[in-house]
Amino acid sequence: MKVAIGTIVIIVLGAIAFMAWTPENAPTPNTPESTEMSEDNMKDETVSERSVVTEGEYVVISEESMVMWAGKKPLVEGYINNGSIGVKSGTVSVGENTGAAMFTIDMNTLSVSETPTKPGQESSLEGHLKGERWFNVTAYPEASFEIISVTPQADSETTFVYDIAGELTMKGVTDTLSFPATIYQTEGGQLHASADFEFDRTKWGITAGSGSFFDNLADNVIDDMVALSFHLVADKQ
Repeated sequence: MKVAIGTIVIIVLGAIAFMAWTPENAPTPNTPESTEMSEDNMKDETVSERSVVTEGEYVVISEESMVMWAGKKPLVEGYINNGSIGVKSGTVSVGENTGAAMFTIDMNTLSVSETPTKPGQESSLEGHLKGERWFNVTAYPEASFEIISVTPQADSETTFVYDIAGELTMKGVTDTLSFPATIYQTEGGQLHASADFEFDRTKWGITAGSGSFFDNLADNVIDDMVALSFHLVADKQ
């Protein structure tokens, strides 16, 4: 269960993550941008400096935690937009045989970093994503993620990889997410959690441009799957 805590932190971002879709360029599998984020955040830490998360209470450091998203139009070459979203708050409680965590995502911080096929359209896409057809941040300014279970993989004591399952609530809809995440504690006592995964946006009622719900979209089809990459950092209290 000690591991569970770390896992929960990860999920926060995930949930959040969850909010990383893009209207014109929906989901997209893991991208170089998302992978680089995780690697950059962990490059200064060697495996020998990591250990299993210990019991205690942890609070997420919003300024040091990142969630990146990427969405695409699968039939248009190079049509992959990406951006980020902020983690508003998060707490993790780790006990001897128990673990609990809850994270809140600030949907108003959703931003678009790059629109390769349409340079200079970042602000326009951002406004579109925040609108009623997509995340509707005016009506739903926050999203949350709660961990349901954390299961150590066979070699988790050395790889620090765990299977995580939790509930993401976004736009008034709650559904489950599951993915593997790397969770560990550094020598200074900080908890770190990171993961790269995809989720189906339509499960949260985001169906715009989906070929699963609409016909004759041609190359305007937006992938149902959204790629998320995050790295969370939390201090022990």
